[in-house]
Amino acid sequence: MSPPNNISALFDDHRYSIIADSDDFLEECKLLGLDTANISLLKEFPANCIVFSFTNEAAKKTFEIAKKPLRNKIIFCATQVFEPSVRAAIYSLDLLLRSDFTQSLSAQRAVLNMLNSNQTFCLSGNESDATVSIPSRAQPYALLSEDVTENFVQSVAEFFEVHYAHMNPLEPCPFEFSGTLKISGILTVLRKPNPQLPEGLRTSLKWLSDRIAEEGVRLTVRENNLTSLIVNNTEQIKLLDFAAGTRGLKLTEFAIGVNESISSVIDYGVNSQLNEGISGVHLAIGDGSSGYNIDFLSPGVNVIPVCSRACI
Repeated sequence: MSPPNNISALFDDHRYSIIADSDDFLEECKLLGLDTANISLLKEFPANCIVFSFTNEAAKKTFEIAKKPLRNKIIFCATQVFEPSVRAAIYSLDLLLRSDFTQSLSAQRAVLNMLNSNQTFCLSGNESDATVSIPSRAQPYALLSEDVTENFVQSVAEFFEVHYAHMNPLEPCPFEFSGTLKISGILTVLRKPNPQLPEGLRTSLKWLSDRIAEEGVRLTVRENNLTSLIVNNTEQIKLLDFAAGTRGLKLTEFAIGVNESISSVIDYGVNSQLNEGISGVHLAIGDGSSGYNIDFLSPGVNVIPVCSRACI
């Protein structure tokens, strides 16, 4: 069966290729009728391509090739820092091809305008009860249609979310979040091994991810600090504190997802970067280096300016 073709508009209805460093994954893509190439054999990219890196070496080579002054449109999927398996990559590709890029980029513009025009918001839907305030100086990151009309190399996540990041703890945080969210899934990222982290941490986080995907849980945050995540009647806040490294339980990201096309097919049991773009919100702790970066995904949540009647 042919895969969905919603991505064609991004590439001006021209052909695109799947590039990766996994022959097994590329064979699966060929069965879907897609053009493929192994990155190890390339000195330049096709004009339009989606790159899945299964190793850090492939990721490095992607950006080395992309530096050349050629006309390319490249979507980059850093599979190696999420789950470098063929199963996860095929799942991510399926979500990617189902995604409506035109709708998502348009939605990002609307969200960006809302965030730049207001400072305090309430969150409603999916059993959420929270508020977020944004200082006037804070600048969200959004990807707009004019950013991808010419050459580009963009991480796949940037197409489906508007976000505020707080990666430098010495700088003021660009948001303040308090309240509770129902969490349907988490994502975990560790960009390189860290011997200072406790043994067995990856296994514990996989257990946590599976339980949340099966049951859903409530996350409580007070003034940007995680205070509770209870799974099977047991508080898991200490596990999160260990896993997040030096940043501990302090939030490092607040994001609004805009990808409406994947809601019916998402699998929170897969550690896929595509999951975080689902329409709703997500929060994150950790920096992915001193400890894990952990995203908490809450689909179906609406972010509404407090002046709106919908908040009353």
